[in-house]
Amino acid sequence: MNRNLVIVLAVTVVFSAIALIPKGFSQWDTKLDYLVDESGKSIEINITTPVYVTSVPLEVYDAGGSQVLQREIDSYFTKRAESTRFNRFILNVPLPESTPVRVVLFPGTTMERSYILTSPQVEVDLDEGRARAYLEENSILNLTMVNGDTAAEYSLVSAIEGWHSLDIGSLPDKLMQPGSTLYFTITLPGGLSTTVTRYVPQVFVDAGTGYTNIKGKGVSGQLPRIGIYNSGGALKYRTGQAVQFKEGEFLFQESLDGSRREIKDGDRLVYKEEGYSFRFDLPYFFAAYNHEENIISGTVSRRGKVVFRVGSQFLEAVPDEKGRFTIALDQPVDITRLINVRGGYISPAGNEYWKMFDWGHLVKATPFFTGSQFNIRVMSYNIHHGISQSGKLDIEKIAEVIRESGAQLVGLQEVDNRFVRSLFRDQAKELAEMLDMHYYFGENFTLLGAGYGNAVLSKFPIASASNLQLDGRGEQRGVISATIDVYGKEINFLVTHLSLNRSIRDTQLQQIRRYIDMLEDEVILVGDFNSTPEDGEIMYIERKLKEAAKELGREDLYTFVGRNGTRTRIDYIFLSPEITVSDIWTIDSDASDHLPLLADIGIKDI
Repeated sequence: MNRNLVIVLAVTVVFSAIALIPKGFSQWDTKLDYLVDESGKSIEINITTPVYVTSVPLEVYDAGGSQVLQREIDSYFTKRAESTRFNRFILNVPLPESTPVRVVLFPGTTMERSYILTSPQVEVDLDEGRARAYLEENSILNLTMVNGDTAAEYSLVSAIEGWHSLDIGSLPDKLMQPGSTLYFTITLPGGLSTTVTRYVPQVFVDAGTGYTNIKGKGVSGQLPRIGIYNSGGALKYRTGQAVQFKEGEFLFQESLDGSRREIKDGDRLVYKEEGYSFRFDLPYFFAAYNHEENIISGTVSRRGKVVFRVGSQFLEAVPDEKGRFTIALDQPVDITRLINVRGGYISPAGNEYWKMFDWGHLVKATPFFTGSQFNIRVMSYNIHHGISQSGKLDIEKIAEVIRESGAQLVGLQEVDNRFVRSLFRDQAKELAEMLDMHYYFGENFTLLGAGYGNAVLSKFPIASASNLQLDGRGEQRGVISATIDVYGKEINFLVTHLSLNRSIRDTQLQQIRRYIDMLEDEVILVGDFNSTPEDGEIMYIERKLKEAAKELGREDLYTFVGRNGTRTRIDYIFLSPEITVSDIWTIDSDASDHLPLLADIGIKDI
């Protein structure tokens, strides 16, 4: 009797376990793809497994058979796709001196698999309109070219081993322009795949009296051949070692005399001076009128001067080293009048030529200041990589929500940069362009050249910004720390997205708290904390900063609706004690799976 009961229980347990395995998966549903970063001397290994595999033991060997790595990696993140779920594991491995590299998964078990990782050979010749790759027999080459919302795809199957070419000469003009990215995905027999990224040459030149900064990306992933020519056409300088060079991006700086006229990448003209002097007087401009003190103050470029016209009177100001200026007026002025701004600056038009823009238009002044305090509208918004509640990708709708809200300082979470799921778009950059805002993107992890993380959008200049990585297992999390120049006053604006795991969140909040303790100016901390107001993590951060909704007694606000219909608030705006808050609310929008959270705050003037 007892024996039969044991058998029945055992069978029940076995079949229950089988039922828990996601439909369509078996123990062999493990996929590996990789990306070789030759400039960074590393290999990014990406492993996909069924959801019930929570860790992957792994060994890496160089071409000589020597073991260079042995470790077990935990689940990076879990993803639900239709009726199935899978785990993703990502590991960056230093590139051994001798290649190819052999990777062994689940060594010594029945699931052991071995992969040979080579450095793919790809070439791009834009002049000939051709891209090619060296392929093994029966390999598949997929080429995707992307520039903004324009894309094209090509593919071929190799019948024999050797070089195989794709004709890309008939591409839309936009895809042949600087800023386009080429993704070569090579799938080898057996399913192993790798992706190589190349760029259409993109060179930007920032030239002024006595200096030249050249930056961009080279199509080959190598440092371009930059030549600088004088007015007579003679080569005067050639670039040496780049100041910075990573993943095909370079920055070259040199102090030059005023005789240059052209800069070339090989034989290709990337810069041409049209015969005028360069001026960088007003790359950006913010100004406000303070009624009580009867002054105009603001922030402009750190070079040159600013000139206002009030009636027939011209007022000049020379900004300090941080671009701040103040002009004292003799008598009060009507703030509704137009204030003329004079000056000029250089702005790139396309890639190869620069044009002069004159500030001959009028700027309407508005009373930003209220006595000794000015008001800012802040937003925290998890945009779910631009995917709406109906599952539609619509980054333009996200921009519309932000625009109509009137937010001036925005912290975004779950922002994509060239992910397949978001059609290879640089979401932070595109949102900034659509909204006419400054931006900073903080990448928390990469996958085959694509990035994912947090972002800052600001109507005010971003004086500086950095992306701090937080500790924790699984999906990498981070916090952006940006210094925002608000009418000449610096404010710390922090944006974060914390782990789903409570113990990891505790550690991450302790790191953020210690970092805030080191900051001198006022702090605004926003983000998706994956915690409810009753959780201890929120109470912990409230010991340092005040929570805006709680300050106004609006604990009823919710920003997220769970699958069971439960409404909760996991997005927050935290403020330094000296910052006032007059209102807080959410916007009922289906543009994301989160609702945007907004607050009107007041910050004391300098």
